Amino acid sequence: MSFRRVTLFCLFLTIIFASFASCGGGSNDDGVDDTVVKPHYVTYFIDSKEGDDKNKGTSASLAWKSTLRLDTLILKPGDTVRFKRGSEFFMPIFINNSGEKDKYITLSDYGDAALPSPSFTNSMFEQDNFGNCIRIKGSYVIVENLCFQHTAAYVDGTYTSDGGWTEWQMGAVYIDKTARNCIVRNNEFFDCVVGIKSYGQNAIIEYNYVHDCNRVLRAWNWGPIGIWLGADFQEVRYNRVFNIRAENAQIPWNGADGGAFEVDDQRNDKTNIAIHHNYTRDCQGFMEITGMDVLKVVPNYSGFRIHHNISDDYQQFLLMWGGANCRIENNTVIRRKVNGNEKGCILVSQANSKNVIANNIFVVENNVQVFLAGQNDNISTQSIIENNLYFNASTLVMPILGKDGAGSSPVYGDPLFVNYANANVPEDYAIKQGSPAINKGEILGYTVDFKGTTIPQGGVADIGAFEFK
Repeated sequence: MSFRRVTLFCLFLTIIFASFASCGGGSNDDGVDDTVVKPHYVTYFIDSKEGDDKNKGTSASLAWKSTLRLDTLILKPGDTVRFKRGSEFFMPIFINNSGEKDKYITLSDYGDAALPSPSFTNSMFEQDNFGNCIRIKGSYVIVENLCFQHTAAYVDGTYTSDGGWTEWQMGAVYIDKTARNCIVRNNEFFDCVVGIKSYGQNAIIEYNYVHDCNRVLRAWNWGPIGIWLGADFQEVRYNRVFNIRAENAQIPWNGADGGAFEVDDQRNDKTNIAIHHNYTRDCQGFMEITGMDVLKVVPNYSGFRIHHNISDDYQQFLLMWGGANCRIENNTVIRRKVNGNEKGCILVSQANSKNVIANNIFVVENNVQVFLAGQNDNISTQSIIENNLYFNASTLVMPILGKDGAGSSPVYGDPLFVNYANANVPEDYAIKQGSPAINKGEILGYTVDFKGTTIPQGGVADIGAFEFK
C-alpha cells in the first residue's frame, strides 16, 4: 500500500472512531453526556418599579410589573418566580400548582442586596382572601427572602370557611390543607396580625423574623399571632419572634392577648409538631396549645417536641389547654415581664397528661409562678419533671413552684447568663463558667444546642438552651 493510501486509510479510521465517540453513550471533550435530556425550568421576573406586564417576564430585562400575570400562569416543578428587591406589591398571590421533591416551585428575590426585600401587603379582607399576601394550595413550594407587612385584620361579614372559624384562614403567608412539604424561610413579617398560618403537613418554617404587631386580629378577643399551626407533622425552627402582643382594656382576657406560636383547630388530632431553636421576646407568651373550640371537645394532641428555645416574654412560656406525652426540654425561660394576663411559666390543663419537662432553666421575677395545673392549679397532670434549674432573680426567696413541685434532681441558683439585665441577643442567655447548669442535665438525644455547639461537651449535658463550651 502506498504512503498516500495509508494516510487516507488512517484518516478514515480517525473519522469513524470520532463519530462513534460522539454517539449513543459517548461523551464530548466537555464531559457532558449529550444523551441526557435536561429538564427545562423557567424563571419569571417581576419588577414593580420598571417592569411591564406586556413583557415576556422570563428575564430581568423583560420583567413583568405586577403579579397579575401569575393568575393565569401554570407553574411547573422547578420553576421560580423572582421579585425584584425594592418592589412593592399590594394584591394577594395564589399558588395552586405543585412542585416535586427536589424540584420545588420557588418564590424568591433578585437584584441589589442593598435594596429592601420585595414587600407584600394586603389591606383587603374578603371571601377567599382573608388578608393573605401569599396563599398556597400546591405542594413542594418555597417562599423565601421576602417581606410582608401591615396585613388586614378581620372585617365583620358572612364568610364560607370549610366549617371552621374564619380567623383560621388568616396569615400573610397561608399554607392550605391541600399543601404538603412546603418551606417558608428567611422572610420578614412586620405588623402582620398573623405572620404565617400553616395547615400543610410536613411544612418547615425556619429563619423568619416576625416582629412588632400590637393590633388585634379581631376585636377584641383575638390578639396577634406570629406563627400559627393548624395541622400535625410540622417543624418550626430558628425563627425570631419579637413584640407580638395586644394590650387593651377591651380584651376580655385580662386586657392582653396574642403570642409568638399557637397550635389550634381541634377538628383534627395532632402529633409530631416540633418547635425548636427559636428566640422570642416581648410576645404575649411563647406558645399556646388550644383546647376546645368549634367542636367543644378536647382533641388528642400528643408527641410535640419543644426544645432549645429562648423565651423572654409575657403571660407564659407554654400554655397547654390540651396535650399529652409531649417533651419540653432544654429551653431557657425568662418570666420577668408581666401584664394583666398571667399564666406562670408552664400551665397544663389536661389531667394525667404525663408531659416530660426536663433540662429547662426557669428564671422568674415579680412573683411569677413556675408550674400551674389548670386555671385553679388543681389538676393532677402527672408531669414528669426532671433536672430543671430554678432561680428567682428579683429576691433571694425561692421561686413559687406550684403544685407539681420541682421534680427530681432540681438545681437552684443563678444560672450566670452572659448578660441577663440587658439581654437583647440570644448569646446574652448563654451560661458562663461556674454556672450551676453545667453538667447537671440529662442526655436526651439532642446533638446541638441553640448555637450549634455539640451536645454534650463534658460527657454530661447542660441545662438550658446553651451548652457551655
